Amino acid sequence: MASDMQLKDVPGESPHFVRSVTEMGDARDIIASADIYASNGTKILAKGARIDSKQFEKLTRYKLSAPLDRVLSSDKAVDAATLAIEFDRILEHDTIYRRLLARACDPRQLKHCTANLRLHSTIELRLTVMADKYKEMFEHTLRTAIIAFACAQRMGVPAADLPAVLLASVCHDFGEMHTDPRILDQAHQVTAEERRFVHVHPVTGYVLLKDLPGFPAAASKAVLQHHERLDGSGYPHALHGAQVDRLARIVAAADVSETVLRRLDMKRLEMLYRINKPRFDGDVLAILRDLLQAQAGQPTEAGPAADPSGRLNHLSELLHAWFDLRAMLQQRPAADAPGAPMEFLFERMASIRSLVLQAGFNPDDMTSMLAMMQDDPEVLAELRAMLDEMDWLLADLANEIDRRLPELDGLSQGALKDLMQHLRPDVH
Repeated sequence: MASDMQLKDVPGESPHFVRSVTEMGDARDIIASADIYASNGTKILAKGARIDSKQFEKLTRYKLSAPLDRVLSSDKAVDAATLAIEFDRILEHDTIYRRLLARACDPRQLKHCTANLRLHSTIELRLTVMADKYKEMFEHTLRTAIIAFACAQRMGVPAADLPAVLLASVCHDFGEMHTDPRILDQAHQVTAEERRFVHVHPVTGYVLLKDLPGFPAAASKAVLQHHERLDGSGYPHALHGAQVDRLARIVAAADVSETVLRRLDMKRLEMLYRINKPRFDGDVLAILRDLLQAQAGQPTEAGPAADPSGRLNHLSELLHAWFDLRAMLQQRPAADAPGAPMEFLFERMASIRSLVLQAGFNPDDMTSMLAMMQDDPEVLAELRAMLDEMDWLLADLANEIDRRLPELDGLSQGALKDLMQHLRPDVH
């Protein structure tokens, strides 16, 4: 369960979500299914009122007495039947997903389970807004759900629990609709302050779903935990190991797998599984690797042909920056004490160094190893996939340091500055 402090961090009705709803009302019928009140008792809109962009200012001027999506209905809403149709569309046009599902189970089981979902009107409205205003998020949600369902089937999840797998998957990013869309734009360089709003989205989604009648507790908990990682590097609670529920582990792995599959980059996907073993459930990764192995012959988009020596040198410089910082930290009285605030950083950097060694590189002499690989295109392609995934790992560590700064026992940000510049080389 989310801590009280984190629940307080969740904002009230987001103006970004309200804007999406009201703009959607300009093109379709969005109706107030009950009187809408402000928290001070003032009636804002009467039951039956049509909602469109003209009501945006009125709906954001006051704190509402009830969540907006609990008191609205939409025509042509995304319901269970619509979801089943959308899944069929993906499976018809995408060979990878069709084969993935066929290897795991009878594809008709997905359609049957989806068509029989009992969706609360709040979920239908949220999905309708997502499909209308956040099309890329909606597509990601659907594909993540297919991966998660296939994985759950292969894991032997009981049939009675499969609806929770689908519900957790299709709702896992509901909280992101409360985030400023500019922050979610891939071209936008997210600041440390903005990242706080990104990191709270699992809690926001959990708060939206946890009290809905009929919504499985396991599914709402999976929404809360879908960015947790088994090594404690995730958020919002930095959970470890068994603290992360099984359903959350399935959704987490499906979520990141979809992001890579979107680019048809099978080498990158395999490298993601290999590099992230400590962070994800090993059984889940093994199942996904098996389900996707038939796709290995699929064409992979060619990555940049740039010489990787610069990126390898940067990795070497990062490790040397860490050695210098580690020497300083080890001189502090509590640096190596169990549970010390900096313990996570020692663990993460040890893991990164281990990955470099496992890849066959000497951190003190990267380029000489590269010279021996230059005539092997297959090895070079794998190296680039490793470096691509390492970039994500380093960015995640920088984000984790940002999240943990308040607990770093008075360590000045200046002491971390050189390391952070290597973790985020493109941020000046």
